[in-house]
Amino acid sequence: MAARYSFETRWRLPAPRERCWQELERMLRDGAVAWWPGVRVAPAPVDAAVGAQFLLLVRSPLGYRLRVTMRITQSEPARLIAADAVGDLRGHGAITVRAVGGGSILTFVWEVETQRLWMNLAAPLMHGAFARAHDRVMARGERGLRATLAGRG
Repeated sequence: MAARYSFETRWRLPAPRERCWQELERMLRDGAVAWWPGVRVAPAPVDAAVGAQFLLLVRSPLGYRLRVTMRITQSEPARLIAADAVGDLRGHGAITVRAVGGGSILTFVWEVETQRLWMNLAAPLMHGAFARAHDRVMARGERGLRATLAGRG
């Protein structure tokens, strides 16, 4: 039986919404972006239009890798990108970008079920570890994007 995960992560960043969006698009265009270690898009470039598909490759801090085919279901430049996921994970994800004061808030929502047999078998014992691994991947992305926006990346 698939294990279900529901994640919501917020990044409060000191940059305008459009600048944050540029970096998200850069990840789709370039495939691998230095500011988000362990996360890659293939094949690049990807147009951020509805219907576009790409492979999201994620290296977990626990040593496993996830391969997820994403199909864009919504795209509103500088505001929202949403996609359905199939592969090692199945479900839906979305990133919203909202201007707040002189900065932005990026909200990542990820509603997925694991599809790999070993992950489903390990879920009763590893559910918390898998969730913490997700949090670490997201924290690395936030730190990296923050450094890039400050001119240090």
